[in-house]
Amino acid sequence: MNWNQLDIWIVVGYLVLMFGLSLWHRRFASTNLENFFLGGRKIPGWLNGISYTAALVSPDAATGYGGLAVVTGAFISWWYLSRFGLALFIGGVLFAVFWRRLNLFTSLEFYGLRFPSKAASAMRIWIAVRTSLIAMPAWTGITLLAAFKIMGPAFGLTKVETLYLVVPVSFLFVFFSGYKGVVISNLIQMSIFFIGTITLAGLTLAHFGGPIAMTAAISHVFGATHPEMLQMTPPAKHDVFPLAAAMAWMFGQSIGYGGDAAPMGGAMEGQRILSTRTPSEALTMYVVTAISMFVLLLLVTLPSISAAVIWPELRNAGADRELVYGRLMKEMLPHGAMGLLVAAMMAATMSVVGDNLNFGSQVLVSDIYRKWFVRSASEKHYMLIGKVGMAIIISLAIAVVFNVSIITDVAIFMLQLSAAELPANWAQWWWWRFNGPARVAASFGGAGIFCIVVLGPKLLLWLGVAGAQNLVLPWWWSTLLVMALTTILWITVALLTKPDPDKLLNDFYQRVHPLGFWKPFRVKHGSAPLSNIVKPIFRGLGVAVVGFAATSLLIQGLTEAWFGHYFGSLAELIICIVLFIVFKRTAKSYLDYLSVRTAKNTEAESPEKTTLSVIE
Repeated sequence: MNWNQLDIWIVVGYLVLMFGLSLWHRRFASTNLENFFLGGRKIPGWLNGISYTAALVSPDAATGYGGLAVVTGAFISWWYLSRFGLALFIGGVLFAVFWRRLNLFTSLEFYGLRFPSKAASAMRIWIAVRTSLIAMPAWTGITLLAAFKIMGPAFGLTKVETLYLVVPVSFLFVFFSGYKGVVISNLIQMSIFFIGTITLAGLTLAHFGGPIAMTAAISHVFGATHPEMLQMTPPAKHDVFPLAAAMAWMFGQSIGYGGDAAPMGGAMEGQRILSTRTPSEALTMYVVTAISMFVLLLLVTLPSISAAVIWPELRNAGADRELVYGRLMKEMLPHGAMGLLVAAMMAATMSVVGDNLNFGSQVLVSDIYRKWFVRSASEKHYMLIGKVGMAIIISLAIAVVFNVSIITDVAIFMLQLSAAELPANWAQWWWWRFNGPARVAASFGGAGIFCIVVLGPKLLLWLGVAGAQNLVLPWWWSTLLVMALTTILWITVALLTKPDPDKLLNDFYQRVHPLGFWKPFRVKHGSAPLSNIVKPIFRGLGVAVVGFAATSLLIQGLTEAWFGHYFGSLAELIICIVLFIVFKRTAKSYLDYLSVRTAKNTEAESPEKTTLSVIE
């Protein structure tokens, strides 16, 4: 074990720094709920982007994605690009401006603006419970489990010892500092994480003698049996991640994304969007998130591919391949560097735990406790309850640590469940006829369909029913099937039930001016021409695709460089730069269009008020 006093002092110094930061921000955070949970709505978009990356990239990325990289190879980037890439750009381009315009305290308040009281209450309590007591504990739990899977192989720590090392400081930090402290610390923590991961990546290349020698070693070991290890795109047939899985993953996670700013996938878009200074900075948050997150994921997955040469047994069925990154740390890192990367992993763990606790407790306080139990109390009372909520969430997360073994299994389960209702999230913004019963059907009916399609066959298999194995579909096909059946369900319900009250829909339209099919209300207010119903949506999707393509080429180009394919890498990076320039210009033009469109609609609805504001 490469662990000495220098490593210990690096880790101790990091912990002291984090505790000092928490005390520094304590006074600001304790002022009111907006400061504690939203940073006073003064967080720059780029900083929120780094913070969002910190919430998404943690030791579970190094363990989960690193473990997958051992059995996939060079095309591992397709796993996270297909999962997040297009989705993030759609959320940023098509929805971030509208969410920020609402100026809510939590994104769940949206349902009270969009649907009648009964449906809104059902949705708000369901998503609040799902988010604060299911999703946040689950994602926090697998983050802590990932920390153990790194600390265990590297230092011989047990689960309990790992939790003692990570949980108290993470809890105390967010307890004192609130959201602003979490965001600022995320910048420091992600910087440490970047330095630590790039150090290990460099040492791994040096171990093999450089990219070309490393590629030759992989080809020598796996060239005859698993040539796909050096393939840049997923093969048509693969036991873990074939091309069909990548396509299903991308469409399954992108269709509907952005329409809900608190999906069960663990993302906290709502808190990031609502805490930014302006709507345009909300888009900046998404772009910075995409670039920084994918670069960090690349840094933890590429060395793991190379590690398959050192420990080929990790590719065997039943092997715990998620231990690979911890083994790499132990094998490659000298004194000092070990302490740095341990601090980096602790930083990433604290980032996710802190974000999850702050976001989960915000929902717990605002959308459950204050909404349903104590409606009129002091700000200090609600902040105290929020801190109690943090203790509840971390306790549930610890229970997850001791009852889960494979991290990716939990991730796929959570994402499959949330994917069921994703298309409905677009409908609630873009289709006035999507009513309260349809919203309830999408959420609760979708969960029921998920249980029938995904869990039902597994239950039959467990009970020993003959032929049950034939009903168990690969996760990528079952995800799309659940989405399709749920969509048919809520469309049917919407068309067979009465529309929501005109006044409710009219108030929502006037407040947000959403895109899409709002013909009765567009005509009523003399808004934008009816010929532009679909064109703005496709225009926004086109801008999002350009941003996604640019980011994908960046990651693919860096992957090519890792394997010594320098000419291919240079070509992809040049095209990437060109596409980023195109994206920047088209995104700015699109945001300008949305601003002008809103101004015109507002002027059409209230010309006297608009004239007065211009004169002033």
